[in-house]
Amino acid sequence: MSPASPRDLAAHLTALPDRGIAGLLSARPDLATPPPPSLSALALRAAARPSVEQALAGLDAPTLAVAQALVVGEDEAGQGPDAEGPDAEAIATSLGLPVDDAAAAAQRVADLALVVGARPVQGLVEAFGPHPFGLGPAAAQDPGTLPPTLAELQSNRQDLPSASVELLEVLTWGPPVGTLRPGGAAPAAEPLIERGWLHRSTDAQGRTRLVLPRQVALALRGGRLTREELTRPDPSALEEVDSATVASEAAFHAEEAVRLVEELLQEWDHEAAPILRTGGVGVRALHRTAEALDCEPAQAARIIETAAAAGLLGLDEAGAHWQPSRAAQDWRAQGVEQRWAPLAAAWMGSARTPWLVGARDDRGAPRPVLAADLEAAWARRLRRRLLLLLDALPPGRATIPAFVRAALSYERPRRTMPPGAVSAVMAEAEALGVLGAGALSTAGRILARELTGTPSAGDAAPTAAGAPAAGAANGPTPGHLLLPALEEALAADLPAPVTMLLVQSDLTAIVPGRPDPALARLLARTSEVESRGGALGVRFTPDSVRGALDAGWAAEEILDELAAVSPSPLPSALRALVEDAARKHGAVRVRAAASILRVADEAVAAGLLAEPALRPLGLSLLAPGILASSAPPRQVVRELRQAGLAPALEDAQGGLLRLAQAPSGRGAPAPSRPGEDYADLRSRRPQAPAARALTALVTRMRQGEALRGAGLAEPVTDPAHVLAALRQAQAARAPLMLRLAGPDGAAQERRVRVLAIEPGRVRLRDAVRETELTVAVHRIISVAEEEAGAAGQERVPGR
Repeated sequence: MSPASPRDLAAHLTALPDRGIAGLLSARPDLATPPPPSLSALALRAAARPSVEQALAGLDAPTLAVAQALVVGEDEAGQGPDAEGPDAEAIATSLGLPVDDAAAAAQRVADLALVVGARPVQGLVEAFGPHPFGLGPAAAQDPGTLPPTLAELQSNRQDLPSASVELLEVLTWGPPVGTLRPGGAAPAAEPLIERGWLHRSTDAQGRTRLVLPRQVALALRGGRLTREELTRPDPSALEEVDSATVASEAAFHAEEAVRLVEELLQEWDHEAAPILRTGGVGVRALHRTAEALDCEPAQAARIIETAAAAGLLGLDEAGAHWQPSRAAQDWRAQGVEQRWAPLAAAWMGSARTPWLVGARDDRGAPRPVLAADLEAAWARRLRRRLLLLLDALPPGRATIPAFVRAALSYERPRRTMPPGAVSAVMAEAEALGVLGAGALSTAGRILARELTGTPSAGDAAPTAAGAPAAGAANGPTPGHLLLPALEEALAADLPAPVTMLLVQSDLTAIVPGRPDPALARLLARTSEVESRGGALGVRFTPDSVRGALDAGWAAEEILDELAAVSPSPLPSALRALVEDAARKHGAVRVRAAASILRVADEAVAAGLLAEPALRPLGLSLLAPGILASSAPPRQVVRELRQAGLAPALEDAQGGLLRLAQAPSGRGAPAPSRPGEDYADLRSRRPQAPAARALTALVTRMRQGEALRGAGLAEPVTDPAHVLAALRQAQAARAPLMLRLAGPDGAAQERRVRVLAIEPGRVRLRDAVRETELTVAVHRIISVAEEEAGAAGQERVPGR
């Protein structure tokens, strides 16, 4: 059965009502960009393989199998060449599907304009390759007696050698072709060739090929097209976790994520992360950060990317360092719930792939954290698909990566996922508190509800399949209410905070529960964490106490704060530790100096120090004629000029600089995200036009089709349409009128036939000059169909 031509598809589209064409454009938005001038142009694009591949990427496994069954052919799929539609019962039998499901899937394929009646379009045939379902070509002659099923043949070889049966086992489920190496022989094939169960042929290189005919393969398979059942993975085998455990685990990881992000901001506030010349943050800064956070570099990379996605990091004015942004200042002052909500929301919409940090790129170089090329549109889709999948499961089902991978593959078999991506995304969700003990938390269901615009499974009574019941009362969470909803969900899962600290004489202390924010900040400044879990264990050390002293706390202030939360008097050892660290603290002083002033006249330098108007510069005398200022160079120059002086700028070697070359001071930058110099990934995906725009587009296409029928249509100039027109002409062996850009830029007209379409070029035969030529696709200006009369009078050269 030959595929449906674009002409057949154009006729089918013309017969559809306007709402049917609008529905097609809505389901396949790539067809509307750029707008096709006519229905014939729409048919050309819809039948082309690139557009068909995009349509197939959105189909689930049963629908994709039905589409592939339609490609197999009339004998196997169960429809005749003139049938108005596929035989759903025959397809259901060959695929092991219920008839109603097969009929619905076939209707879905037809609605996507992938078939005309029961005939697939050319792009659908090309998309499944030469061996759909692993089946070879049908035998030109009836092989006579067909073999029994493979299972019967394995139990009763019917006088066949065991090697021949093993050969059939290899070829039955595909690939159906075996190639012998030069000089090789296959004695096991001879009995099969004699019975007509195997054919011998020769490929283009002269090698012997053994081909299993389609009829024979189907007989061996027992009429089945698929080896495995087309069933959705069953979640009933997953472990059930009680809601208290899910809430406890999710809350613990959410708190830990907030703590690590806060420590990251503190570390990069002290020492910003420099950017490599190739972009991203280098390995040295990553390992320094991992050491400060007491975690592995891979976990540190995930924390850095999470903070950047939430807008908590930014680039300094020179664009040379990553440091906490202005948004981080407000973020730090909030509670755990308020700090966690933007992290979770940013993760849901992130297109970053932090698990690829350290992996080699196409050039063989390791990918750094915050690199622009860690951006991937499929990562955003994978996170959202994961949330939707977990939300559809019954509450409390603890998922594993193998189940998630199988379920996502069932939903979109043609949308492949890179190895390890599912496990990495699930690990991210677990570490962030979106998952708890492998099950979706309450906050995770709120994220999923934001994506679907429907009640989450936790809010509605689940159906037998685990999905929310239809007609549930709860509606979607509006975007502006997402963060408050997440905060409320986490607050409900967090245990009650504890304000008591049990200090022991060995300089350790225990918080019997979750410390409240004030106690957590106190311990973060004064102690080192030894253990986390149901209780928090810390130890006081000289280094930890020095951190509080560095933050400006006095020894008495530290002891008073600790005594206020301790039910018993502080041990003398702790008091001695704090007082001893305070005595040693500050023996060496380090002052920040943003600018250095060299003044030749010492009297002028003394006058600058005494000038009240210059006090905001923070001037101090370092040596005779040498002043230091805490203000940036631009401010110093401006203030000195206002004071009536004529300062000049110099570099580190004493050379004069123009004012425009002066380095600027550091401050909290605006939020910045890696990969912002790339185009917005969401804009690369075609979006379905609005209903009004679709109606207008359908009207214009019908008008263009009427003009085309009257012979007034313009030649095809759009590149996508040009390639589709070339493919159609090649399949129909129809002549075309091509306008080509010559070497000198002048346009040439050629009457041609398409011989072959190759990547980036097309091989043609000039019908007038009877010569062959190869043309780059970008040189084709326009394509027009040959008029019927001229095509009939033309002498067709032999091919």
